[in-house]
Amino acid sequence: MQILRFFYAAVLLSLLAMTSCYPPVPVSPDIFGVHVSCHYNDSYDDYMWIFQVWVDHPIQLQDVREVEIYLYNAYGEMSYFDLRPDGKYLWNDIAIEQDTDLTCGRWYDVDVVATDYYGSTDNLQSYYQ
Repeated sequence: MQILRFFYAAVLLSLLAMTSCYPPVPVSPDIFGVHVSCHYNDSYDDYMWIFQVWVDHPIQLQDVREVEIYLYNAYGEMSYFDLRPDGKYLWNDIAIEQDTDLTCGRWYDVDVVATDYYGSTDNLQSYYQ
């Protein structure tokens, strides 16, 4: 009987030791929405680009450090925008077309990268037409 108790105690201790050896599951930001649009704005007499990205984080929203958006045209030329937080999940930026290398109505590949304070990232690929 004492051998059986010793066996159960050894099994229990080994199970506890095994579960504590595994590192915690890494978490990262979660990009769950992207919107890129271009509209003519009469007050600026130019086109305006609107970039909106919705990001969540499984630990807390304040852990999202940075959201970046990259646009690539058919020639491989890149435009970059660093978005700012605006509300609970929304990160956005607005740019006047004359201040960018973008042309409204052209096709662009869109890459979005969200980074948290732990160095974990999430990315999403989309397009604009």
